Amino acid sequence: MLERTRRPQAKVASLLGPVWSTEAGVFLGIWLALMFFGRSMLFRDPGTFWHVTFGERMLQTGRVMDADPVSFTRYGQPWVAHQWLGECVMAAIHRVSGWDGLLLASATLLAAVYTWIAFRLLRAGLHWLPTVLVVVLVLLASSHNFHIRPLLVSIALLAWTFALLVEVEAGRKHLVRLCWLVPVFALWANTHAGVLAGFGTVGFVIAGWCLAWVLGRESPVRNWPNAMMLGGLILACGLSFLVNPYGLGLPRAWLSTLALPLPELIQEHAPLDLSKPVGWTILLLGLGYVVLLAGVLPKWPRATWWLPLIWFFLASQRIRNAPLFAITAAIACADLLPCTRWAKWLADRDMFRFTGRDEPVAPGGGKLRTAAVPLVVVGVAVLLQVAQVPVPIVGHGWAKFDSARWPVELLPELRDIDRHSPAGTRVFNDLNYGGFLIYHAPRLRVFIDDRCALYGGDLLNDYDHARRNDPSQVDRWYEQYRFPYALVETGSPLDRHLAGAAEWVIVRRTTPATLYRRKPVMEPRTTR
Repeated sequence: MLERTRRPQAKVASLLGPVWSTEAGVFLGIWLALMFFGRSMLFRDPGTFWHVTFGERMLQTGRVMDADPVSFTRYGQPWVAHQWLGECVMAAIHRVSGWDGLLLASATLLAAVYTWIAFRLLRAGLHWLPTVLVVVLVLLASSHNFHIRPLLVSIALLAWTFALLVEVEAGRKHLVRLCWLVPVFALWANTHAGVLAGFGTVGFVIAGWCLAWVLGRESPVRNWPNAMMLGGLILACGLSFLVNPYGLGLPRAWLSTLALPLPELIQEHAPLDLSKPVGWTILLLGLGYVVLLAGVLPKWPRATWWLPLIWFFLASQRIRNAPLFAITAAIACADLLPCTRWAKWLADRDMFRFTGRDEPVAPGGGKLRTAAVPLVVVGVAVLLQVAQVPVPIVGHGWAKFDSARWPVELLPELRDIDRHSPAGTRVFNDLNYGGFLIYHAPRLRVFIDDRCALYGGDLLNDYDHARRNDPSQVDRWYEQYRFPYALVETGSPLDRHLAGAAEWVIVRRTTPATLYRRKPVMEPRTTR
């Protein structure tokens, strides 16, 4: 009787075996978590709104934008849409299935990247339990920057770039494979400025290889032709930045953004903050990687093993670099761990096995079959969204803007103003609401948004000072620009100032924002 019951179970296992694996489970776990919690959390960045709006404009006109079309403080001034390709892709997805489609695309991309990292750790010999713990830690250290915008592409492409360097240094791939970096960097440069992170990573690692060769240590560089080839590769990668509609204007826009004094104004440019959980998560991950790297001493570490420490330092300076540190640390960990003394300690506790592999870390045919379940699940979600079937988590209508973050309750009033006011009507607004207005009230013109390079350091500093210490500055701006409406954060100094001014009347107050209207000026009567 027992034998009869085992046969059906064995048959089921044999059927599921080719299409199921730990990686498939990891993907579905990450994907479902991102789809569930990300329905509003992934829509917390103001840039998401104007990325879609500008992408739609470029799709409609068939040309990239070269001047500001939406603000009254910088209207018509030269502006480089340096994420134009990513914006066009976002707009195309938005056309097909709206915000739900962008949520699905972002969750799928992130789940694929972090599942691939889990796959590398498993292939290195790490047990599935510590693998999951590492991936969770990496996700927690990165999640504060999970927003629906082209930055997600930079996270994915930096992971691919660094993994390629790791494979070449380990001898699992030939040096010539690095030539793929040139077309990838050209595509990346038109999508997001994070290509500078990829370029810096490649430059640091190649410099490390050349130094190791000069010092007589193990290195992919074995002779002068190798060194010259890599020098040419760096030059070609740099020149690939110029393959864009703006020419030199594109890298200039990147550098002008990096030079701005943003930490106090833009949260993601702020330094590591240990008063917040994400700060301690990044610190824990960094210290853990330092301990892991110490496990190879006195052997000299490979150049790629040093790279995460560079990103750890950069993440401490600007929190936006934390996902790049976390992802390079996890990729390096898969390559580094088998070479450390900690590997034997884990192996003694059945948490690691020495595979002795020397083949490239890439999915084989069996691993490709395990992608069947994730592909089917994602495919079903795509069909449900395109057909506008309202199914929780995976279907139409799931994406939702957080009413505590965005003034969604003011949309009736804002849309009414947009419809009945002359085109180009001016609205003074807090920086975080600029993108929201650009998308939801496209005929209006905003005071400011988070395109920092466009507005420049002077206006950004003046705005930051006004919103913190001198809200009366809004009166001087009114004399300069004559805006009939204002949308400011509820409870802020600007809100309190406008509420106490006789010239302004509240249209409606909500939890995140308050909308004001300027009272019309009464012309004095003349007597004859």
